[in-house]
Amino acid sequence: MLIIPQAQVAHRLNSSVQVKNYLIISLCLTYLLSYFVHTILVELFLSLLSVIAFLISLFSAKTIPRILSLLMFFSGVFIFISKGSNIYEISSGVTSNLPLLTLVILVPLLAIPLKLEGYFHTVEYFLKKISSDSSKLFGGISFLIFCLGPILNLGSIRLLHETIKDLKLPSFLLAKSYLVGFSTVILWSPYFASVALVLYYLKVPVSEYLPLGLSLAFIQLLAGNILFRIYMKQKSPVNFPKVTAKQKKIPIERDQTKQFIHLCVTLAFLMGIIFVLEFLTKWPMMLIVSLTSIIYPIIWCLLKKRWAHAKRSFADFRRHSLPNMDNETILFISAGLFGKALTGTQFSAGLRSALNDLAGISFLFFTISIICAVVLLCFIGIHQIVVVTALATQIDPYVIGTTPPVIALLLMVSWAISAVLSPVNPLNLLVSSAVQHPGLSVGLKWNGVYLLTMFVIGVLFVNLIH
Repeated sequence: MLIIPQAQVAHRLNSSVQVKNYLIISLCLTYLLSYFVHTILVELFLSLLSVIAFLISLFSAKTIPRILSLLMFFSGVFIFISKGSNIYEISSGVTSNLPLLTLVILVPLLAIPLKLEGYFHTVEYFLKKISSDSSKLFGGISFLIFCLGPILNLGSIRLLHETIKDLKLPSFLLAKSYLVGFSTVILWSPYFASVALVLYYLKVPVSEYLPLGLSLAFIQLLAGNILFRIYMKQKSPVNFPKVTAKQKKIPIERDQTKQFIHLCVTLAFLMGIIFVLEFLTKWPMMLIVSLTSIIYPIIWCLLKKRWAHAKRSFADFRRHSLPNMDNETILFISAGLFGKALTGTQFSAGLRSALNDLAGISFLFFTISIICAVVLLCFIGIHQIVVVTALATQIDPYVIGTTPPVIALLLMVSWAISAVLSPVNPLNLLVSSAVQHPGLSVGLKWNGVYLLTMFVIGVLFVNLIH
């Protein structure tokens, strides 16, 4: 019997991971190229890369996403064939969600300049200053997630938790502040997959959606902070880290203040530049965000002359961030193919008719039904990408008497609630792992009242702007 040395097995596994990482990067770059070079050859090559990336990522994906993705992928191919579609139509289905996948993969690159600038040391400094006041600390953490989440995605929670874990804060405070802060990001950020996906399918310009999404996000953030203050008044006393008299007298260092201002300016710049570029170029928002995610770190490295440090950060991104994208890779590719295949089928017509009938009863009943359906399906393990894609492609806002931005906001509320509540969602899993408590405790026990408030406010807000 041939025994392969353990070191050799590890080397082979590492090599296969590296091949997959380079393949994913090539897929993203080829998509960006395909927008500017419209040829059949590039399109077919892009679809071939997508299929290979899908098959390779299947082996490392989690069980539920793997099963769902296989079902959607092969069902999509079967439906296309049964409709008599040609290879180009199937190819179009395979690549239909690549703009979203590219955005999700490349956005973490924006974290590189933020880390190397030392902004998170500044964040730690200010949070330590207020660590003895639970309400201020909750407000500070949730607001930082609100600001950093649009750029760093789930990485904002990872980085912030690593920064403040030495403060030994209570688990309930961390779980509440992380989820309150990030649930608001899901509602409005064009850098986040939820907003990008829905606006992409409903063909809503970010400039039309942002005032609605951002307004509701601020309301939810305020509601979360008010609920925490009420919660702390009713809770038995909790010992928070004490700030000594000596520490209180220490004035805020000028360089820390300056760093914090630089951080705010950087975040504002990254948000503003995409709107300016959209206005000037008329390019799709997801393309602009993806290009910004590549170009900004490169320009920063050129201006700061920090190539040596940045090179290590880019290598870390390739080695550690990309391998964690397996679930997203297979879900986006298969959901795009399946959603495209359903167009024009009897199932599609039936689903659209059922949704129209719900809206015909009353728009209030329609909004409640949509949110409950998304939350229930996501709670049992079906990812929002699958559920929301199906709904976004089948709801015709004008037929049910409303507008695309209203439907977009409704789907965002559904996505945000289900992300916090579902114990199999990446957001819930990340926070429960960070605070070392079960997902149901994190989502339902500690944030149940907030989710109910979010549901009521979301339904009322959507119906108010309807």
